[in-house]
Amino acid sequence: MYTGFLHLHVFTVNLFLAYYLVKTVLLLANKTQTLDKITKWLRIPHIIIASLFLITGIYLATQAPSVKVGYWFWVKLIATAALIPVGIVAFKNRNKIMASTMLLLLLYTYGVSETKSPRMVKQDYYAHLGDQQTIEPTNANTDINSNEYNIQAHGKRIYQQNCSICHGNDGKLMAGGAKNLAISKLDKNGITNIINKGKNSMPKFKGILKTDEIDAVVAYTMLAIHNK
Repeated sequence: MYTGFLHLHVFTVNLFLAYYLVKTVLLLANKTQTLDKITKWLRIPHIIIASLFLITGIYLATQAPSVKVGYWFWVKLIATAALIPVGIVAFKNRNKIMASTMLLLLLYTYGVSETKSPRMVKQDYYAHLGDQQTIEPTNANTDINSNEYNIQAHGKRIYQQNCSICHGNDGKLMAGGAKNLAISKLDKNGITNIINKGKNSMPKFKGILKTDEIDAVVAYTMLAIHNK
């Protein structure tokens, strides 16, 4: 259900963005008659799209663990709340500056949502993931260059820092559309591929985690969580 709402939200956001992009371009180009026609023709579809945009957004905000990571969501919420009245006044009064401001705010909220960062830097989100977790202390050696390297302990630490917010420490939390890792049928290559590329609400970790860190997470997931 979460994944379906996520896809619907992304779809309506893109339609919402395209609608106001076209309206802003027409206003800036002084095509007021065309602007009025489009506004009239799309009045009902716009209401439906805006309603779905808000409904799906509220649902995701109450279900997504990522909302708790950093403060990006609140920046997005404030920007969204600001652009609505700006947009209403802009197109009612044919104010080009306000219309442009509204479009910039809309693009900004889209960027913040995609990157989960007020600065629109994806690394910010990953940097705050571990802040939400209680990392269990360990005396095991997690140095890959050591002869006493413990890949399970290393994988567990990386997992708790980056994965348990959605999957839970036992892999069964299933928050934000996350799969139940305890019953996953993916093999080593499948798990590695998902971690690298991400899927649906799960972000990709390629370029964020090192290869040895991903290998450690895969080893820990398969031996300590998978079919637990």
